[in-house]
Amino acid sequence: METSCKNCATQLVENYHFCPNCGQKTPLHRLSMHEVFHEAFHYFTHADKSFLVLLKELIYKNGRVAKEYVEGKRKKYFSPLNFFMIVAALNLIAMTADGVEEKHDVLKENPELMQMDATSKQHMIQMYERQYEATHFIRTHANKTVLVSLPFMAFIFWLFYRKEKYNYTEHLVAGMFMYAFCTLIFVVLTFLNLLTNIDTNLIYFGCLLLQMGYFSVFYYNFIGDGRKLKAFLVSLSVIISTFMASGILVWLYMAGLFGS
Repeated sequence: METSCKNCATQLVENYHFCPNCGQKTPLHRLSMHEVFHEAFHYFTHADKSFLVLLKELIYKNGRVAKEYVEGKRKKYFSPLNFFMIVAALNLIAMTADGVEEKHDVLKENPELMQMDATSKQHMIQMYERQYEATHFIRTHANKTVLVSLPFMAFIFWLFYRKEKYNYTEHLVAGMFMYAFCTLIFVVLTFLNLLTNIDTNLIYFGCLLLQMGYFSVFYYNFIGDGRKLKAFLVSLSVIISTFMASGILVWLYMAGLFGS
């Protein structure tokens, strides 16, 4: 048995199975694939504050999870930042899992362009091509778009609830729980779509309805002011504002106002 902890160098008493200072297990063995995968499996399933336990809590307690976390119960839950980053990575994998590189023929897909004069037709072709580029970027950088959307959503929630007790950072943490949960549902449905060929539009519409409902319930429980209608209207405003902001950015790119 080691006489000192290899992690923090604390002297160990004989028969200690864990370091009394940092908690690292003793004695240590050389790493093996079994140990690596066991630790990963334990991280997501067995720990009291595991990924799966958090999912269950977000289903049954939703906004109360964020409320408890920001008010001090930090050790009880899986880290909101870790949760959000894992889901963002899964979202990117889901969006690109089919491995299909979309091909577009602007004139074939938009035959009305053939009726335009040469100058107008060329201008519209360039706009459609930039639209496809923007869509492709969003699809292949799904993790980045989620990361950008989160602080924007949190800011709008904070604006509406700025007279309440929570600051912007606390709204941001609440958003990590809330937005990641809804994104994870989208990820699951997207993977199922690879097996069942569900209409993609149905998936997006279903997720939009879920997001609307979940945001409303989540914030009603997070703020705890008893105003259900306000939670619904604020959630609706957040979703509409996010769509509008995304649409404006795509339109500006299509118009050639930024980007190459």
